[in-house]
Amino acid sequence: MNFIIRSNASNVETNNAQHIAESHSLGDAWIHEEATLEGRSISHCCPGARQTRFVVHSGPIPQALLVDDQTCCNCNIQHGLTSPEFDSLDPNDIGNVEFYHEKLFSNGITCGLGDKRCPCCCNLPYLETMDPTGKKIGESRYICDMCLFVPKVDVFDEHDNKVYRLRPDTCCGGCCVLCRCGGEKGRCLRVPWVIRDPNTNMPLKCSQQSTGEDAQVTSLWTGLKRACQKKEAYFLNFPETANKNMKATLTGTALLIDMSFSEDQN
Repeated sequence: MNFIIRSNASNVETNNAQHIAESHSLGDAWIHEEATLEGRSISHCCPGARQTRFVVHSGPIPQALLVDDQTCCNCNIQHGLTSPEFDSLDPNDIGNVEFYHEKLFSNGITCGLGDKRCPCCCNLPYLETMDPTGKKIGESRYICDMCLFVPKVDVFDEHDNKVYRLRPDTCCGGCCVLCRCGGEKGRCLRVPWVIRDPNTNMPLKCSQQSTGEDAQVTSLWTGLKRACQKKEAYFLNFPETANKNMKATLTGTALLIDMSFSEDQN
């Protein structure tokens, strides 16, 4: 699984040519995942449970890793922790490792099949964020409390101090998730994970006030063409107070949300 991190790119790619052009012109970084096929196979019944590592590289994604979006099935079988598609790449094309996120096996956020699921309340999914030397600079942890239908993730710094809480807006006395409507492009209907003060639960101001949005992680609608491919796109707006380490950790938070809430549908 590969992700591209782009600054100020369009919310929805309209065609393959635009996708490739943006990935090279705006590709500030790209991410590849190291996880076994066996670990990925449990995502449907225990989302977020598998052992994994997400490595963040500087620069654009190598051309050899870009696949043709005209096909609906692009896959290769990976049994080890590294993908064979990296064997043929020039090390100079991969870019420097900026930081990485990793976790060991844990429980998923739920356990079960289809709509028959039981929430898990211990040993929940998390992602530790490390710098290139292996020093921990932050951590994201999924949280279970009395409001089981409202998902929450807490973000900690390198000293294990709680810095942020992410959760959607709520209704019905805080017991149900509230969606937002009326945004542009991929944000027309969404459930943003708003980045909040961990003590007051109030939304934090984002670093780009011109957007008129709270700091947040939001899954975007990627268009009908990508519906069969199950490709995900996320809008990440950092809090204005976030330093370099917290921005790296919040990138891992978005990945934790993806592996915990999207992969059980694929």
